[in-house]
This record gives sequence, C-alpha cells and structure tokens, in this order.
Amino acid sequence: MFFLKSVPVLFFLSMISFTCLSQAGNDAKEVDDDKDTTTQVVAINKITARKPGVYKTYEEYLNNSPSVDAKFSVQPLRLTKNNPLVAEADVDYIGGRPKKIWGVSDGENVYIRVMVGQFLKNHYFKLQCDGPQPYIFYVENPVFLPMGAGLVVAATVAATSAALPPFVSLMVVRDETNYFKPTLMATSARVKRYLAEFPDLLDAYKNETNNNKATRARYITAYNKRKMKP
Repeated sequence: MFFLKSVPVLFFLSMISFTCLSQAGNDAKEVDDDKDTTTQVVAINKITARKPGVYKTYEEYLNNSPSVDAKFSVQPLRLTKNNPLVAEADVDYIGGRPKKIWGVSDGENVYIRVMVGQFLKNHYFKLQCDGPQPYIFYVENPVFLPMGAGLVVAATVAATSAALPPFVSLMVVRDETNYFKPTLMATSARVKRYLAEFPDLLDAYKNETNNNKATRARYITAYNKRKMKP
C-alpha cells in the first residue's frame, strides 16, 4: 500500500529530474562564442523606476504591473569588492515567499529569478537595461559582496562603466514566461537575430572589430531603446 502511494511522488520527482537534465542538455548547445578572456568594460545603464512588487510573469514585467503585493527586502550585491557593478541581490520575503515568481521590483531596479546549481537554488539577477529583451550578468558560482563592503573603484574605470571579469556570462532574458530557464546565452548569432529587425544596427554590429561581451551588451541596449520608442 505504501509503495502504491509513493508511485505518484516518485513519478513527479523523476519528471523534474528529466526536465532539468533536458534543460542542461539544451544549455550545453548554447556556446558563448566570446573568445576574449580579458576583463571588459561595460556601460552601467540607468534603469527606469518601476512599481514595487512581485512579477508572476514576463508579461507583468512588460506592462509594469506586478500582481503580487508581497513584502520583501532587497540587498544589492556588488560583483567584487573593487567593482561598482551590481549583478545580483539577496531578496528576503516577509511572511512567506509567493508560489510563482518571474522577478521582483524594489521600485528602482528589477531582479529576475534564476534557479542556479544542482539543487536549483533561487538567485535574483539584476536586469542591466530597460526594454523587452534586457540582459543580466550571470555568474554560476557567485561570490558577491554587499554594497558598501570596502568599495574601491579603480581610477581607470569611469563612474558610468564597470569592469566585467571573464567569469561573468552575458545572458539575455527570454521574451516569454519560463520559470526553469528564463534567460538564454547572448551569443553573437542570437544578437544578430535580434538586430535583424533594425538593419542599420545589424550592419554596425557586423563591422565591429571586437565582438566581445561588452560589445554585445552595448548593442542589446541599443536594440531595446529602439523597441521602446513610441
């Protein structure tokens, strides 16, 4: 009798494992074609303030209409002690975490929920630009530091830019709700597919001599600005 009751549970766990393994297989095909392993300098974009709350779906993010009025605190985390870039945040829910979360807004920035690691732990990565196809700076094994923890900005890096270390991946947000895999690798081929909507941007991108993560981030930002024009 106990065995029969356990079958649905075992089946459910097996399906989760199969989904995760399939997901990992798809990720393996999305190779980052950035051969430049040196530190790159990226722009720190100013994000439009949004309504605070929890987004259940990508569409809620697009419409700036978080449907869950949950209480939570956000602690922005800097990439390293000597880097001004905020790539992730600790999100602490008060009174229980909502069941379905695409991302959260603290009224200033938006953080998308990404499940990282073997045990699918929740991480909240900051969207680095406005628009329907924003991107994040993704680190699979994060060692972020709280803001204000001995911050020293290198003199060679301007206040509107930051150094992007080689271990950081550039990921673009999917234009649909996907809780298991909300982001995709921002490969050169994928960036070209986006830019094809604007031939002048695509031609400029193809003529770039250094096609690295910083270059792709710049063109994804330009693409989003075009998409947001009335």
